[in-house]
Amino acid sequence: MLATLLLLCETAAAQSAFATVKDMGKLKQQAAQADLPIVLLFTADDCIYCEAMRQQYLIPMSHTPQYAEQALFRQLSVESFSFLRNEDGELVGGDQISLRYGVEITPTVLFINAQGEEVAERIIGLSGAYFQKQLEQQIQQASHNQPLK
Repeated sequence: MLATLLLLCETAAAQSAFATVKDMGKLKQQAAQADLPIVLLFTADDCIYCEAMRQQYLIPMSHTPQYAEQALFRQLSVESFSFLRNEDGELVGGDQISLRYGVEITPTVLFINAQGEEVAERIIGLSGAYFQKQLEQQIQQASHNQPLK
């Protein structure tokens, strides 16, 4: 019983550093204050690859000081019934935010700055043996906070 309780606490703590976005305006304020880019996973409830990406890569990276000091790690559900506040404070479905960024497939990872501009090439899908390396490279590029041209 105690072991189960400890496991639940560890899981909750791990997921809190990789929280679901509830307010894009507040997220962008946090990024501006910390002067960090945002690693934003667009996910869907029934997406097994999203869960694999989250559990195998993004949650562990969000708890590693090396990466936690380089970016804010968050997720956003693309479901129309998954409500959050947009930059103007309006309550919208996650699908509206995904449309704004042109995200059509989950999982998709965007690397954006506090202004919402992409600062590294997005990653679409979970692929191959080099995924970890690609993710590391994109985070490094995003840490420069320079919009893509």
